[in-house]
Amino acid sequence: MQRFNKYYIGWLTVALFAIACNKSFLDEKPEGSITPVSFYKTGEDLEMAEAALALQFNGAFNTIIGAYYGGDDITSKRNGNKIEFSDFDCFNANSSNSRMTPWWNYFYATIKSANSLIQNYTNATSATDDQRNNAAGYAYFMRAISYFYLTRTWGEVPLTTEAVPQANRPNATVAEIYNQIIADLQKAESMLPDHWTGKSRQNSIDILATKGSAKALLANVYLTMAGWPLKQADKYALAATKAKEVMDGKATWGYDLMTNFADIWKIGNKYNKEAVFACYYDNDIPAWSWENGNMCGPNPFSPDYEEGGWDDGYGEIAFYNKFPAGARKDATYQSAYFVKNDPNNVVTWQNTLQKHPYFLKYRDDESYDWKTHKANDWWGSATTFIIRYPEVLLTYAEAKAMSSGVDASAYAAINQVRQRAGLPALPTGLSQTAFRDSVVAERGWEFAAEVGIRWFDLIRTETVQKATAGRDAGEVTLINQPSDANHTYYWAPVPVNK
Repeated sequence: MQRFNKYYIGWLTVALFAIACNKSFLDEKPEGSITPVSFYKTGEDLEMAEAALALQFNGAFNTIIGAYYGGDDITSKRNGNKIEFSDFDCFNANSSNSRMTPWWNYFYATIKSANSLIQNYTNATSATDDQRNNAAGYAYFMRAISYFYLTRTWGEVPLTTEAVPQANRPNATVAEIYNQIIADLQKAESMLPDHWTGKSRQNSIDILATKGSAKALLANVYLTMAGWPLKQADKYALAATKAKEVMDGKATWGYDLMTNFADIWKIGNKYNKEAVFACYYDNDIPAWSWENGNMCGPNPFSPDYEEGGWDDGYGEIAFYNKFPAGARKDATYQSAYFVKNDPNNVVTWQNTLQKHPYFLKYRDDESYDWKTHKANDWWGSATTFIIRYPEVLLTYAEAKAMSSGVDASAYAAINQVRQRAGLPALPTGLSQTAFRDSVVAERGWEFAAEVGIRWFDLIRTETVQKATAGRDAGEVTLINQPSDANHTYYWAPVPVNK
């Protein structure tokens, strides 16, 4: 397998520190520091600014975030340093919960750098028009996706488009934030390239967001706006249109489903055609930048007592029991557990110490020994997929059904995902509501424990309480009860230590 270009990641690190060293980031400006006035001049400067954005965003997804543990797909034990995960799972999180703070900090750091690039890219007079447009398009995309995660997690948050943010800025409304996200993505869609060149493209896969990425994200944004809290039903049609553009143009951007679901998660396939947008890591880089490596696997999702993992997260029992049997389930959950890493002492999840099924799809990494189920390094290189192509298909299926009715194209989209999962085609003749519910359920199984997708689906469909009603008796007892009528515990408390 070809390693992720270590010089690219190292360059990302240098870029991050170069961009950071200006007066808006530090209390005092060191002599000889790089400032926006002196920095944004050449095409190379713009590439470094793009690299800095990528590295900052990587930091948001190289560790597990507690904010999406309210979903019915993932849980954790309620002791030790796992309590803050469990607090979200039990709807008891407070503003001091450190398991959500990285998202807030990294997203706002990304926004700050994106604002600076947007404000200064036209000053790069030594760069080409394409270099300037591509850099600005990438900055608009990164600002949009950062705000998308922020508002879905916390609701009303500060909205800034200035390179030097105003202190104590009041929160913007959710509608204002979504208006900004749409405006940014429309600009990104028009300015981003279909493909990048040089260091930004590895193994024929684009490392940075492309025009196709912007369309896919915009489709997801519209789908979310059609649900709670905005409930703008007219956005379903827009979501369907954008998703269809990605589907129709998939050959242009190289998107498609991997033939086998399990292959998505193999470290040898860290660059693959399913990635519409992803975070890429390489732990074979000096550790002077935290964002170089990925801590999301293999340890966090593997069992502590049996195999030396961390027990950060594992599957909820009721969700697991509803998950349809087949190739996708086999690749999503671990079936055999080696007690004390002994392949001759095998138990099922029911006989593990925590008596829960563990996720398998994050397990493969260069340090993982499949013969003993032992991880030899806690610091990994696996890709974190933010948008996978099946999300585009399922966004289209749901949005098409909800905007103009269930038709053959909606069925075809969801059935592509089901077929790859080893499932039969969805029964025909479903009502609009039944079809929508089937798509939402399919999204849950396809993206179990992936970057909060299930949690955000429960919020937008106002089914958090409904999902928790089916909680298995083997789970930790809820401390507080969410309400679908009043939307209590739908949003996380704003971090006090941000």
